[in-house]
Amino acid sequence: MAALTKWRTRHEDSGYILQRNAPLTRATVARLRMRRGHMIFKWVKGHSGHPGNDAADKLAAIGSEKAVGESLSGSLTIPPALRLSGAKLQAVTQKLAYRAIRTRRDKEVDPRPRTVANLDRITSGIQAAYGVSLCDETIWKSFRSRHVSREASQYLWMATHDAYMIGSHWLRPNMSDELRDREICKICGERESMTHIVFECEAIGQQTIWRLLQQTWELTGEEWKPPSWGTTFGAACAVFKASGGSRKTHVESLWCIMCIEALHLIWKLRCERIIRNEGAQFTENEVVNRFYATMESRLNLDRRTAAVSKKGKKALRPQEVEMIWMPVIEKGNELPLKWVVDCGVLVGIKRGR
Repeated sequence: MAALTKWRTRHEDSGYILQRNAPLTRATVARLRMRRGHMIFKWVKGHSGHPGNDAADKLAAIGSEKAVGESLSGSLTIPPALRLSGAKLQAVTQKLAYRAIRTRRDKEVDPRPRTVANLDRITSGIQAAYGVSLCDETIWKSFRSRHVSREASQYLWMATHDAYMIGSHWLRPNMSDELRDREICKICGERESMTHIVFECEAIGQQTIWRLLQQTWELTGEEWKPPSWGTTFGAACAVFKASGGSRKTHVESLWCIMCIEALHLIWKLRCERIIRNEGAQFTENEVVNRFYATMESRLNLDRRTAAVSKKGKKALRPQEVEMIWMPVIEKGNELPLKWVVDCGVLVGIKRGR
């Protein structure tokens, strides 16, 4: 409702460049201006038994279950007299101009086949694991979740675009025979791909990390989701529900953190083995120690973040950090009340059996 009242003038002045669902908002504003009588907007609390709100929820649920969305082209038609185009020069900033240019150029670029294939792997994997259908935009947005570190976020973006120099990328025409030889995994004798590296490779690393993650996750008492493109690359979209149907948001946050950290660790160990160690494999103990060190480092990062007074949607609060991490913390019932923000309290991850 704020887009039609409080922010209407700003959106119109900026040409709706940063506004979500801009075509729908434009059409709605135009329909309101076509009315001759006065209008009063009244805010209604959601999920409170209001007939109109309940009816809207039912329609949204019906729409979400449709395999193909209905076309709204006829409903979005705006009469020429009420049509506004472009943005006011006085309202344009560098950010707005850049976003407008990127939006226009993105429409001219054909989607990359490998990106489309990877996105399909993620969305179909999420559908199979959680029974939830998501659009590509939601997947890209999940990579920037507040529970995904900046380094891991970059990895997710690059991997989904198949932008790393692995596998068939070494077969480009300008590559020498020595470089072409890097196409094959020296451990398995198969062509490398991101799927092979994080789910299939027989080198010491990925199998151990997924086993340790499963052991740690089972300490929470929640259902274990086998690693796949959907459950790992789409971990920020995980859905865990209570018996009553309510979302377990803190469980979902823990899965997002631990699963993506484990996924990213597998990639880092692979790169260290190939580049720094010249193919020499890690020992089992080295991988185990790196796994727990990674999880404890992330736990301490969340603690430090919560200790800093911050505001906003991405801010982490001490109570939230405690609820997320408590199921996997060693001797959590013995910790003092303010252990999250007390840097003098040492905290470690439970070691699964």
